[in-house]
Amino acid sequence: MSPINVKLQKRMNIFKLMNIEITNKEWLYMLKDETRNSIMIEGFFSDEEELEKIIAGNHRSSNEAVNYFRTAKNFYSIALEMHKTNEDIPCLSIVKSIHRMLFENLVDPRRLGDFRYGKVIITGSKINPPEYDIADWVRLWCNYTKYVFERYSPDEASARSHVFFECIHPFEDGNGRIGRILLNFFLIKYGLINITVKGMKKKERERYIQSLESAEKGFIGILNQVPKKLSPEFVDENIKEEDIKPLKDLILESLIEAMDRYICIFEKDFVTTQEAARILNTSVDNVFKMISRKNIIATKDKGRWRIPRRFLMD
Repeated sequence: MSPINVKLQKRMNIFKLMNIEITNKEWLYMLKDETRNSIMIEGFFSDEEELEKIIAGNHRSSNEAVNYFRTAKNFYSIALEMHKTNEDIPCLSIVKSIHRMLFENLVDPRRLGDFRYGKVIITGSKINPPEYDIADWVRLWCNYTKYVFERYSPDEASARSHVFFECIHPFEDGNGRIGRILLNFFLIKYGLINITVKGMKKKERERYIQSLESAEKGFIGILNQVPKKLSPEFVDENIKEEDIKPLKDLILESLIEAMDRYICIFEKDFVTTQEAARILNTSVDNVFKMISRKNIIATKDKGRWRIPRRFLMD
């Protein structure tokens, strides 16, 4: 197994002592941020008022934001239960069911949960997704995902799994949103928490897209083969660490940020950056640097950093 980043390991050790819940209000606000960012990557917009209604359960219509929030909440709850019971994932059923819920009341009901037929073009990508045997490709992806989570650190496993799904592109539409929900589904299944892949700003979207383009390189020569003849080991041998690194780094940053936010939900005793500077006998500027480098567990609330006192000296 690849070594786990020290900063991530610190947070994973804290997580082991916590009871993760998918229903508390603070987590729902984290899911709100994920929803907004994920649909904006695809060019859909949702305003704050609409998202507040979704959180409160007062939004009955279907649109991209409503369906994403509902789908993510539902399947992250399933992932959490699977983590607790240590059950295997009925992977193909999960993938198809996510599509079904994500597009409920938005497309012809007869197309819900159906894999695409024929060719598809990913704009701006050098990847040519497979034309045939889509169900077999998804089965291979399921086996590959299990393989990488047993072999690599969570950030690298997520990066390898996520880009492979996007390269397969199994549905006519929604592959990006479905892929990000699945990324988080597996993070929760393996004892972590869902992340927000940022997409509110053009620079954030471009970084994500470019990291996917880099990670795709190893799959170019794989997707024209017969999936039933391929093994997870063979797929993995084609992926170079330098190609996957930009996506791995993006996921690592997002994962640490999400874990910090969740850890801070359950803390009561916080210090400001000024107080932290006094405790650590350093300058406020150095405290800000430590926060930006993820050397301190902290979260931002209304423009100000809140630092849990008990983790400050760890």
